[in-house]
Parts: sequence; C-alpha cells; structure tokens
Amino acid sequence: MSLTSVIKSNIQGDVWPGLPKRFQSFLFFRVRNRVDFKNRLKTFIPQITTGKDACEMGEIIKKAKRDADLAKRSAKLEGLPGINIAFTSTGLEALGAFVNVQDQTIVKKDRQLSTVFRKQQLRGGLFEKGMYDDLVGEGWDNPEEIREQFKPTSNGERLIDGVIMVTASLKRDLDTKVSEVKQHFLAEEGEPLNPDTYVISKDPSIELTLIREGNVRPGQMKGKEHFGFKDGISQPIIEGWDERQPVGKEPKATKSGLIVCGHEGDPMGQPAWAKDGSFLVFRDLQQLVPEFEEFMEENAKNAPFTHDHPKPAEKLAAYLMGRWKNGTPVDESPHDDSDESLFSSNNFDYHPIEEHNKCPFAAHTRKMRPRADLEHDHAVIIRRGIPYGEEVSAEEMTDRKSAADKERGLLFVCYQSDIRNGFNFLTTRWASNHHFPDRKSNFVGGEGPGIDAIVGQRLDHHPPRSIGLPDGKYPTEARMPLESWVIQRGGEYFFVPSISTLENELTGPGIFDQEKLAQLREENA
Repeated sequence: MSLTSVIKSNIQGDVWPGLPKRFQSFLFFRVRNRVDFKNRLKTFIPQITTGKDACEMGEIIKKAKRDADLAKRSAKLEGLPGINIAFTSTGLEALGAFVNVQDQTIVKKDRQLSTVFRKQQLRGGLFEKGMYDDLVGEGWDNPEEIREQFKPTSNGERLIDGVIMVTASLKRDLDTKVSEVKQHFLAEEGEPLNPDTYVISKDPSIELTLIREGNVRPGQMKGKEHFGFKDGISQPIIEGWDERQPVGKEPKATKSGLIVCGHEGDPMGQPAWAKDGSFLVFRDLQQLVPEFEEFMEENAKNAPFTHDHPKPAEKLAAYLMGRWKNGTPVDESPHDDSDESLFSSNNFDYHPIEEHNKCPFAAHTRKMRPRADLEHDHAVIIRRGIPYGEEVSAEEMTDRKSAADKERGLLFVCYQSDIRNGFNFLTTRWASNHHFPDRKSNFVGGEGPGIDAIVGQRLDHHPPRSIGLPDGKYPTEARMPLESWVIQRGGEYFFVPSISTLENELTGPGIFDQEKLAQLREENA
C-alpha cells in the first residue's frame, strides 16, 4: 500500500478530497457523560467517512456522469452519505487529550505530567481560546450579532465540545444518517436499532446544542452562493496528492503540511498523535442579498469603469469580487463574461502588480489569494462551505430588504494546519486591512487598496469601509464607500483527528492521566 493510500484511509474525507454534498447538517454538541461518550465514540468510528471513501464516491459520480452523457440523459443522483467528526479544545479535554489553561499551571509543576504536557499538548493558542474569545476579544466580531450557542455562558463555559458533520446528495439519505447519529449518541443503552422510535437516555452522552443545515441552491444557481457568484473556485492544489498539477500562471502547488498536520510544510511541530489531522474553522455568515443588489444598482454610476457597460451593476459587483458571477476572472476578462473557457479559470497572476486596471487591489479574490503580489502562498486554506436558507423572495427584492424570517447565507468551513496562519490571518491581516496588498500607496493613494468588500470586517469604532477602484489615472483617485452585506453570526475552532487517533489516543486510556489531574486539582484547590 502506497503512502498516499495510507493517508487516504486515515484522514477524514471532508479535509481531503472533500465530501460530495448537496445537503449538510452540522450537529454541534456538548459532552455530558464523558465515560459513556468515549465508549460510544469508539463504536462510532467505523461510520466515519475517510479520504479513501470520499475518493471512491468521486469515482461513482464521475462514472454516473459519463454513463449519462453516453445515454444523452441526466445523471441519476445517488445518496452517497458521509460523516465526519471534530472537537473543540474542550471536547479534546473531555477525552483526556488536552489540558485547559487553568490546569496548565498545576500540570507544569508536576514532573511527570509536565513532561507529558510538553510532548503531547496540541499546539495553537487560537484553537485553545476558541473563536469567540479570539475574534470578539480582539475586536473583530460584534458580540451582539453572534448566535447565543457560539457564546460562552455567564461563567465562561463554552457550549460546544464538537461537531458531527453529515452530508449527502439526497435529502432522504441525509435525514436517515442524522437520525442514526442521534440514536448512536443519545439512545438508552441496549435500545433496538430504530432511529424513529428509540428512547433517549436519562443520562445521555451528549447534548445537541445547535443544529445548522445547509443545501446547494436549486436549478441554475447550483454551485453559487447567495450573492450569485460561483463558489469553490481556486482551491489550492495539494502537491503529491491531487492528480491535477498547476499550469501556466496558476498558483504553485501547496505543501500538504499547510492543510494537514505532520506533513511536509507544517510549521507547527504538533505531537505525533495529531498527524493526518487538521484544524477546522466553522463560520456562520448571514448574507443580505437584496441590500447587496441595491447597493450595486445605486452605486454603479459612481464607478469609473461601468459607464459604457450594458450591465453596470454586474460589472461593479464583479470588480468587488474579482470574478464575474459565472466565475470568469476580471483579471483575464475585465469587460466581458461570455467566454465559456474562462468560467472557472485559474490561469492568471494579477501582473503587472503595480497597477489594478483589470482587478482592484482589494477585490475579494485578490485579498484572499494575492498570487503575484506575494512570492508564495503562506496563508492557505481549503474551503468546504455550503449555502443555507431560502431563495430571495419577490417581496424582498421589491422592498430591497432582507426579511427577518428568511435568513440566508453561507455555512463557511475551511481546513488548515494552523488557524493563526490560515483563517485568522486571511480574515484579520488581509481581508480587514485597508493597506493590504502591501506597498500599493504609490499606485492607489495613502488610504491603501481598501477593505475586502465581501468579508472584510469593520466595527463602529474602526475607520469607515472603503475600496480604491481603477480609473485609468496614476495613482488612481477613485474611492468608493462600502456598506456591509455579510453579518458574522459566530462559529468555532475545531480539530479533526485522524482515524488512527480516534481509535487510539481519543478512545483509549487518554493522553493525560485524568486521575492524577483530579488529584492535583484537589491539592491546589
């Protein structure tokens, strides 16, 4: 068996190559009975979908499409359900695999446990803090906009220890799997296997604190997020893992260690048990679609590059995003989106980087992947999100306002080996920084390129949101004030362990001696 085959069988499938999903449920849970949870987790492991399983699912989908093309008919959908699981730092603590910050002081004073701690503690301060303490505490997220389940309790306890992600291409298969998962962790011990009629345990292993459900958009909107842009383009190609390799001006292949722990390029030096794992960021993003569309229509006349275009609002939106809604990069085709060969093109690099006549410096795609603006990718994530919510109603579009009872958006998911250098860096240092890409003042003025119009964050006490736009001048003078169309509703940071880690360190005796820890707590009380 080759090394890649070993990795495929050990890695969870949504990390790589990604689970096929038209429907997805996120079952966020809190551990209530540690011993029972660990026992049930051990028998749950065979249900987890590996990278090998996901690759086989991909081949089934490809074959179905080939057969359908030959028969000149639509491909028949198969359910292809998948299951993955991930844990917050408090969830790993419940499994005896993490020492919280309160216990670290007493652990470091004990010779035996301190040695284990230095060798086995999972590294990454942001993972330990969690998203709320990280992004609210650092002044990026507005706590008033975050869902209650993502907030700590009044005594500082986090409500989420983990998440079970269930995916499928057919809704009935998703519902069946979700019911099976619930029964596995919630049913009274010894109950018959019937997900519809089981009795919930009087002392359940977990409590489901939040369930979020997503689904791809219908019809011609399939593959697009709610603002209407094709999503999932320009994923990093993993060196030695993906069959396809970069061509032309595409970004270079990414070292696997930037996504998966313990592999080449991973800078973190994690303990051995973290190998083949990855850090998952879940982000709940509400989108204000009617308001977004109204802004484009009302402000297109103020953009210097839309005056002679038949669809000025679409062109303004494309320049803010960096791609037209069908995926065409504005860097390759700044004035037209009709060339089908460019719909998902990745063959561009923003040269010459001292100008932004084709793509604004602060366009979303350029902020998130600067290409030639940097010598190499060092902040890399793999995205696995899915839309949620109803389609925009005719009444909402007429009123140009999102209805309070028709929330929609994106359940954003990404994977990386280091949250600080991945999601956090992209969000705070690039997207929300008016002066990134760097060294552009000579070409766009002292206010800098501007903020990422889509995901850049600015609270009330921050400088106003704005973006520099190309106007044919040197340096460019055009600048547009921006509104905010994405509400950050919170989320959480997770670790996605490998199958072997689930089978051993997380469901075995535990990495850290819980009896010794309890004794030390008592002695230091």
